[in-house]
Amino acid sequence: MALKASERGYAAALASVIIWALVPVGTRFFVLRVDPYVFNMIRFAASGCAALPLFVYAKPWAWPGRDRLLLLMCAILAVSGYSIPVALGARTVPAGELGVLIATEPVMIAALTLVLHRRPVHWRVIGGSVVALLGVTLTSGVLSADEPFKWVSTLQVLAGAFSWSCYTVLAVRLNQRYGTVGVTGAILVIGTAALLVLSLPMVDATMLPDGWTTLILAAMGLSSSLLGFLLWNYAGAVVPAERLGLFLYMIPAVSIIGGARFLDESLTAQILLGGALTVFGVWVASRSSPYLLICGTHRI
Repeated sequence: MALKASERGYAAALASVIIWALVPVGTRFFVLRVDPYVFNMIRFAASGCAALPLFVYAKPWAWPGRDRLLLLMCAILAVSGYSIPVALGARTVPAGELGVLIATEPVMIAALTLVLHRRPVHWRVIGGSVVALLGVTLTSGVLSADEPFKWVSTLQVLAGAFSWSCYTVLAVRLNQRYGTVGVTGAILVIGTAALLVLSLPMVDATMLPDGWTTLILAAMGLSSSLLGFLLWNYAGAVVPAERLGLFLYMIPAVSIIGGARFLDESLTAQILLGGALTVFGVWVASRSSPYLLICGTHRI
């Protein structure tokens, strides 16, 4: 029996969320075996090449100079600004905690948007941010950790999440003018070029993985950057926004479960409580801005 359009939309949304939720698991797995800079270079080289048709479709070279400058800024924030600190932090931060830390992005997006538009910060944003921060603190275990670099790694991941949040807020004008598909392609291509320029001096030939690992990393980049994004866009066309946004709250939960299932990470009461508090805080802070929650969390 053929599925209804709404059912296909829900299936697409669920698939995209699972893909994005497993990215922290894959990141944690590979950065313990592959240099973080090499890890990002292979991932984005694959997704950047695949995005070339979208880049040509967007024709960013014909945009006004101000928009081209904004595009460059957004590309650096979205690719290098997010991926490099998160990959470096993932060497110490487990996959489940990565998912929870990254899940704070909607709070940052809501706060940055209010500041950018000079609007008063609603009590929901303040209260939700406090609750989410408490959840992050519990989940990360930084207060009781013996590892001296735990705080540094946690801050690296949060810095990556903040960079992504800045990109999301700044890219709104580009998305409105040129469409999300074309803008995503342009950001992937330009961001990948900038990432390669920044990362190449940090690596040498001895750091390159074997062919099979390279192929898996390339597939990971394609699935998280393009497949997840296209599935999410399809779902957004047939599923009401207020229902679609609910799927995003599954991401930290799936990351925690994936880390425990595939990487044998501990699943303690502290992690579960912290994850629940983080998701609840994000929901409280972003419930008045469902559009920001939906458009700001797709992972490229």
